[in-house]
This record gives sequence, structure tokens and C-alpha cells, in this order.
Amino acid sequence: MAINLFKFLLMDDESLNCYKYNKNVSFEDLKRRLFLIYRAENPTIPDHILRLHQNKTFDGITTISEIFLKGILGLSKEYLELDDNRIYVKQEMQILWQELLTYIPPLFLQAVLLQDLYKAKSIDTDDKKFYELYILPNSRYTAIPSAKITNLDFFVNENNGLHDLHMHLNGSMETDHVWQDFLKNQILLYRDLKSSFHNSKVKEQLEQESSLLEPISFIKFLQEAKRIRKIFYIYVFHEHQLSTINVDSDLGSLYKHPFLGKVSDRDDYPHIMSVELYMYVLVLDKLRRSPQQEIAKLLHHYLLILGLTNRLLVQQTHQNGFEQFQKNTLNGLRESSEISFKRRFFQMHGNDLRFLKFLEGRFSPKTDQIELKNQLDNITKGWNYMLSNAYKKEESNNLPEISLIAHFIKKKDSNRNYYIRHKKLRIEIINKGRNLNSLLSKFPEYKKIVNGIDAASSEFDAPPEVFSPLYRLMRRKGFNHFTYHAGEDFYHIIDGLRAIYEAIKFCDLQKTDRIGHATAAGIDVDQWANVVGNEILISQGCQLDNLIFIYHFIVFSQSKKLSKALPAVISEINNLSYSIYNDYYPPTVLEQAWLMRASCPLHLFSNYNNNLRIQGVYDDSELDWIVKKGFLESLENKESSKAYQLFKKYHSADYRKNYDKIICISPFNILTPKQVKTLQLTLLEFMATNEIIIESLPTSNIRIGFHKDFSTYHLKNWIKWSMEGHKIPPIVLGSDDTGIFATNIYNEYANVFCALMTEEFLGLDEGMDVLKNINKNSLLYKFS
Repeated sequence: MAINLFKFLLMDDESLNCYKYNKNVSFEDLKRRLFLIYRAENPTIPDHILRLHQNKTFDGITTISEIFLKGILGLSKEYLELDDNRIYVKQEMQILWQELLTYIPPLFLQAVLLQDLYKAKSIDTDDKKFYELYILPNSRYTAIPSAKITNLDFFVNENNGLHDLHMHLNGSMETDHVWQDFLKNQILLYRDLKSSFHNSKVKEQLEQESSLLEPISFIKFLQEAKRIRKIFYIYVFHEHQLSTINVDSDLGSLYKHPFLGKVSDRDDYPHIMSVELYMYVLVLDKLRRSPQQEIAKLLHHYLLILGLTNRLLVQQTHQNGFEQFQKNTLNGLRESSEISFKRRFFQMHGNDLRFLKFLEGRFSPKTDQIELKNQLDNITKGWNYMLSNAYKKEESNNLPEISLIAHFIKKKDSNRNYYIRHKKLRIEIINKGRNLNSLLSKFPEYKKIVNGIDAASSEFDAPPEVFSPLYRLMRRKGFNHFTYHAGEDFYHIIDGLRAIYEAIKFCDLQKTDRIGHATAAGIDVDQWANVVGNEILISQGCQLDNLIFIYHFIVFSQSKKLSKALPAVISEINNLSYSIYNDYYPPTVLEQAWLMRASCPLHLFSNYNNNLRIQGVYDDSELDWIVKKGFLESLENKESSKAYQLFKKYHSADYRKNYDKIICISPFNILTPKQVKTLQLTLLEFMATNEIIIESLPTSNIRIGFHKDFSTYHLKNWIKWSMEGHKIPPIVLGSDDTGIFATNIYNEYANVFCALMTEEFLGLDEGMDVLKNINKNSLLYKFS
């Protein structure tokens, strides 16, 4: 399949810098730079092969204006189709479309398709009618078209929407929405970006994606985009005045979209994204009728600034792993746009308001009780606003529902305590949990909507043991639904599997509770090995914990297939035990000390409970739990326990340097690839037996995980293994972060369906059966 190089048009940082310094950008410059970007993405392919794709892309195109009128139009027609007045993604292109959205925001791709229609519109179809008939329906709430899949459409309509059981409310606004806010007011944006700029990961992202080094540089780009917008308006409606009107006026704090007046008299018109789409269509049409290469270059300049914005808001195909994702959450660029929830819920529900049947929205609870109440009020007001403006009274019995899940954030142990790992975070989350419970007691109406507890963010920052006392506290306070992000990103598949098991075991997850992501339990072992290579760098503490987990799980599961590995596991445990703790410990003692991590070291190590009371974390139930669990015969004689002494060593700063020492291992130095797969299947059987549900997040898993694309999506392994007779837990779907991954729940179902259709072992009906089963699981296991 020929690659259309115009997909890289908005990735051209070299041309953006030329525009920044008022240097000319020629057609030949663009042709060369797109080739070089394509080459950088395919460094192993010789130039003469890549050149054929370049020649195919630029066939019949000789000017910059033709790049938009012919080239991007051709690109858009590859992926999109117009049915009546609606734009859809072609079913066979859905997976590639999801990838294309990382390169180009969808609104402009819609525009070039609609411009082609606009030039052919009948004489009796005036601009206002065209706007209402074609512009508004395709951009009223979301700019992302959906795949036209007849079976899925029928299923969604029949069931009044889909269940999205894992969606973070922050990080949800689409690029084309946020772009409108950026151009409306740069003051708030500058404040947010500047405050986040001290973070090294944010600086990394900016330097990685462009030569943009300071927040003020980005603001200047946006001011230039505002100026270009005004030139577009003059060009379309007053071309003869282009050289006389001052385009720098009216760009201040009271700025409004220059094309707004052609659509509405309201300054608070809610569909500014549609106004933007209208602008694109009119500019492209004018370029067609009155070509001006300088205007074409301004459009290119404008779109390059938008493209840079998209790279800072949407996780790119080259941005693999959780750290890359985290940079999008830390840069502060969505802060101002996401103050209100009103637009977000409309966006998630789709332009026809039919995507959502049930939404689980995750929020990070505030520490201050007044702020927490305001946070919950803000969310509920946004949801109720969507319902009241989208539905009539007679539809009130069939409204979509929302459930809120309080997710507590994993953080690095930055201010390390000498005796206790993650002491600061442990105290923080317990206090947040108590604060949430206190609010729910004072205002019981919130209990109807706050239905679950989650722990989110990077697994490298904090392990499940830190959250186990919090989960016990929240269960004692009346919460019945728990989930935990685990097995999403990992050094070795085994520590990903261990994280899943620790989350279940340490946090006492029970029947119908859930694990978010669980990628390690599904990813193809050989595929993972091909990505990481023949050697892995890992801390020797992490490696020892992995071995203890293997030892424990082989004994616990009584797996005959894995028992042959026990001698090698025990031998390596002995070696690493001495390297880290300066002593040899039997595997049973190491196992007991590892399981003891579920207990709260704040309580276990403290002889002065008044200190814990002052910090707001003392709990008699925690001490009772430690004894009841059998980790110690009694708290009074704890010092005589070898496992307790080892547990103290694990926490002590004296041994952490040894624990954190980096070693190099082979991916299969202990278990063979076949045995690692057996470990995956055994853990999945454990989860299925205990009815622990998996939340699978398609696009998120592809971007963050070790996947190349949807062709290796691990959900297909779970389906295949289930067909082979293995016990697989029930699976539900979620969209994770709709803005960062440029998606929605409908398109996530579409991505799964289209990925399944590429496999020979599933036909159309079988693919729909998978989706129906996932939706059924969602109905059964939603948190409400």
C-alpha cells in the first residue's frame, strides 16, 4: 500500500521554525522535508523505495495550495466517506485512522472533504443552510468521526449506547476543542504551562517534539495563529482590502473567532469548533477559486502550529510507554479547558448523543474538603447540564448514567524516609481517603454517584502495597467496588504479572472487583522479547521480588508445568538475597516478608501511636488486621520474627541502595518463553476463578504498551486462549483518556471490532459476539 506522505504535513518542525523567523518555505522545501520525516520513521528502508512513495504522493501536485486542494483531499478520501450529510471513517481504515489522528487533528481532514462538497453545492443551498446541514452535524460536540459499521451501529442504537468503564475525566478534551481555547485566551494557558515548566518531564516533551524551549515561545506561536485567522477572514470576505486592514487589531483579551459573526450573533456561541470547520471550508474554497500561494503558506503555517499543539496534547505513535503518556498529563496545557465539565460530556456522548449508556468517570479527590465538594459539584453540574440540554422529558426513563470512581495517584518516593518506603504518600492517601469518607457522611447524596476506588498513574512510582491500607479503610467505610491500574507498563513481563497479583492480594480485591489494563497478562511473550532485545536492565531488588513471586505462585497454584523451574528460582533467590540483604534467607522467609508488605509499616513499626493520631492515620483495625492475617504471632514479639526483621530491612534506607542497584539479565534467564506464557495463563485462571474483571483500554494499551499497532493487541490473545479452553476473566472496555488518545468509547469498540476482523479465526458474527459479550460484562460488572 502506498504511503501518503501528506500525513506528516503537520509534523514539519523545520518549516515551522522558518515561518517563525520569516524565512521562505518553498514547495520544494516541503517536498524534501516530508520525505525526510518519512525516512526518519523508516530508517531501515533504502531511499529508492521511499522515493517511490514520495513520487506517488506528489503526483500531479506542483504548488503549496494544491497540497491542500488535492493532496490532503486525497488523504482524507482514503480514510473518510460522506453518507448523506454525515462524515464517517471507512470501516477498513478505522485502525489506520486511529493512528492518523496522532499526526493530524480530525477537524481539518473533515474540512477538505466538505470543501469538495461545498464547491458542488446547488445554487439554492446558501452558506447558512450548508453550515446547518453539513458543518454542525459533524462537529457540534466532537471533531472525531466514527467508523460506519452497520452491525455496531445497530447494536449501539438497540442498547441506547455503550458502557465506558474506565475513563479519566482529566485529559479528556480533544485537540480541536482545546485549540479554540488556546486562541481565545493565552493568559491562562501561559500561567498553566509556566507553572508546569519546572518539571523535567515537561521540558523533555517540549524539546523532544520541537525546538520550543520556553512557554513564551508557544504563546507567540498562538498569537501568530490568531493573526492568520484574521487574514483568512479578510481574504475570504474582503480580499481587496488585504493590504490595507490592520490585522494586529482586535487580538487582545476580548478576542473572538473572526468567522463567528457569519454564524451567530452570540458571543457565547457554544459550537466554536464548528465555526473553525466553517472557516477551513471557506478558506479552502477561496484558495480553489482565487489561488494565492502566500495564503496557502499562511494556512500551512497555521496548521503547523496546530500540529505542534496536537503533539503536545495527543500521545504520538513514536511516544511509547507510560512516561511519554505522563508528559501529556503534566504539561498543564488542558488545565484551563478542563475547568468546566460541560463540553466534555457532550464530546464523549458524540455528535448524535448516542455513544454513552453508562460512564465511569475517574477523578482524583482533593485534599481540602471544600475543594472536594466543589469538585464533585462541578462534575455533577456538567453531567446534569448535558442531560437537560440533550434530552426531552419523555426520554427521562432512558437517560445515560454516570458513576464516579475516586482514583488515588501513585507518586515517586521523592522525600525518602529512612525507615519507611513511601511514608509521605501513605499518609497523604489515607488522609484523602478519610476526607472523602467524611464528605460522603456529611452529604449522603454524593454516595449515589461516588461508587468506587482506584489507584492510578505510573506503576514505576509506587507499588500496590502502598495502597493496601487505604483499600482496607475504604472497604470498612462502606465502599464495595475497587479497581487498580496494574500490569500496564513494566521492565519484565514477570514484574507486570507480579503487580497484578500484588494488587489483588495486597489490596484484597474481591469478587467483581477489577484490574485496569493487565497488559502483562495478555501480551505475546515473543513479541515483547523482540522489543526489549536479548538483555534487560532491572534493579536487583525488582528481580528478587519477581523470583519470590514466581516461587510463591508456583507453590500456591501447584502448577506442574512450572514446578521444574523451582530449583533455578531458589538458587537465584539465594544469590540475590545475599547481594541485597547481606544474608541468606530461606525462600519461605522471603515469601512471608514479601506478603507482609500488604501490612501498614506506619502501624507495624510504630511504638508511639499518638504520632500516628497526630498525622491522622492511626487505625486500630490495621493492627488487628496484621495479627489476624497471621503475619506475626503477636505484635509484642514481632522482633523475634525473621520475616519481620527482613521486612524492616526492605524498608530501611541502609539496604535500598543494594535493592536499587541495576543489573543486566536475559529476558529468559529463569523461565523460558513457554513458561512465561504458562505463568500468564495461570494468573488469568486465578483471576477468572476469583471473578476479578479486566478493564481493557484499546488505544491506550497500544500507545503505552509494547505493541507495534493494533495487529498485536493482546485482547486478541485473551479471546484466542479462551477459544482454546483456557479460563480467562470477564473483560470490559474503557476509553481511558479520550483527549490524550484521540478517541471515544464508540471508536474503542470499533477498534476492537476492526482488529478482530483482521484475524482469520473470527468472522463477522463472531466479532460482534465478542463485542456483545464485552457489553454484557460491562452491564454485569459496572460500579453503581
